[in-house]
Amino acid sequence: MSPARALLALLVCVSCSGEPSENLPDPPQKDPPARTPTPTEAARYGEPLDAPRLLRRISLDLLGVLPTEDQLRRVTEDPATLETITDELLNDPRLEDRFVALLNERWLTRVDAFNLEPWDYGLSAEQTYPFLRSIGEEPLRIAARVLVEDQPWSEVVTADWTMANEITAEIFPIQYPEGGEGWQVSTYTDGRPAGGVLMTNGLWWRYYTTPNNFSRSRAAALSRLFLCEDLLLRPISFESPALLDRESLNAAIREEEACAGCHSALDPLASALFGFWWFDLYDPTELSRYHTEREQLGVYYLETDPAWFGTPLQGAVDLGPTLAADPRFKTCAVRTFAELLWRRGVEVEDLPTLETLRAGFVAADQRPKALLRLLLAGPEYRVGALTDDAPDEVADRLSTARLMSADQLATAIEDLTGFTWTLEGWDQLDNDELGYRVLLGGVDGVTVTSPLRDPALSRVLALKRLAQGAGSAVAAADLHPEATTRTLLSEVTRDSRPGDAVFTAQLEALSWRLYAVPLDAERQAELEALWTAVAAEDGSERMAELAWASVLSVMIRDPRFEVL
Repeated sequence: MSPARALLALLVCVSCSGEPSENLPDPPQKDPPARTPTPTEAARYGEPLDAPRLLRRISLDLLGVLPTEDQLRRVTEDPATLETITDELLNDPRLEDRFVALLNERWLTRVDAFNLEPWDYGLSAEQTYPFLRSIGEEPLRIAARVLVEDQPWSEVVTADWTMANEITAEIFPIQYPEGGEGWQVSTYTDGRPAGGVLMTNGLWWRYYTTPNNFSRSRAAALSRLFLCEDLLLRPISFESPALLDRESLNAAIREEEACAGCHSALDPLASALFGFWWFDLYDPTELSRYHTEREQLGVYYLETDPAWFGTPLQGAVDLGPTLAADPRFKTCAVRTFAELLWRRGVEVEDLPTLETLRAGFVAADQRPKALLRLLLAGPEYRVGALTDDAPDEVADRLSTARLMSADQLATAIEDLTGFTWTLEGWDQLDNDELGYRVLLGGVDGVTVTSPLRDPALSRVLALKRLAQGAGSAVAAADLHPEATTRTLLSEVTRDSRPGDAVFTAQLEALSWRLYAVPLDAERQAELEALWTAVAAEDGSERMAELAWASVLSVMIRDPRFEVL
């Protein structure tokens, strides 16, 4: 077995029925032989982005917005200031909202439907969208708050608090700060044990269980989300007469070797989750509360005591601390953040890099910002092109050009232009009931669970409409005779024309602001020609407004804008 594959087995392949690797005896300690580290593929074949474009990528990934003109100026004059600016971004309040959206690509809790509706709690139909997002964001908000406050990542699964807003505080048994507004640190009052996201209604509304499944699906989701081990991907082969019958199902689990191998770990874990086992999946009273009186039902229905991969548990009270102590939890955190920032899956070739990142993460007491700094400084993140001698398989693995996600497009354009695309109170780029989240490349959390990585026709069409709306909004606001503040069109007026110094200066400023690259002569000529053609078609007093709306729309649809 190659060293890389041996490392893969160590990091991500733990038997269902085996025990965590930290239970194994420590090997004899001796000094490792001195050697020169082998350069990673990104370090060997990658060419990093220049400082302005790297700052653009970092700003979009951390905050979902383009860097400011001042930040671009600073990093252009002195690339060494990139580290200082990165620290500023990591301490920006917008980091929390951004990582709610980013982690949702992994946890998939911001869905467009749950088993209950807002009117089940006496809320109006107009509150449907905020109701759905309030439920789905609860676990994400806990993780994002841990990140923003730079607490140890273990707090995500051990915290004795949750995050709540006005809606969840009203419908759930939650003590919310008096006079608080928006998302606040709060506590459940129904006796559920501490466990961070593991003890949230938001997580288990998304990953609900059927009466005969007995929380097994939840145990599998827990393993996938926090250990990066998807038990459902393991191939099995067996014969059973009627798996829809409860007795036949339980018999197969006990007697079929292919089933017993995984269920020997899955069922004891599910047995610890019966406080969230709801008799009626459509009863608001059932789904709102944690049921301490049902915690022991797992022993009855699953015929097994609660346990964590062979380690006995007293119940749900031990679940969070035991998970946090599992070495796979730390490894999975590193892998999750790497995949989210690299915008690609982890390959065997990445494992030495992941192990280095894990060592730094553990040395920093599992502080998430330390992990982010390590990732942002690595060649895998900074690669913007490949050398001519890069093999094809390396080109296929490394992600040099990365599409903005749907939420990045939404927040970046809102920050640039002030434009938000809404309909009947629904954010059109953050839902699929009325909107275009999936068409733009996002995830719906149920049928589409991975963001778009490559261009697609649906994305082009959705981005076209988004760009047109943003361009029109900016042109109308910035060129209004009584405008006191401007967003993008700060150099020109309605009387400016191609050939004017201010017109050229405006195009140069837009290219730098939108793409972090200087305006070239060919592109300038194309944009001036477009402006002139649109203006000639109208001829009214709104001529300049319509022409600039078209120019802005085209510039936002330029691949250089939507690519990190």
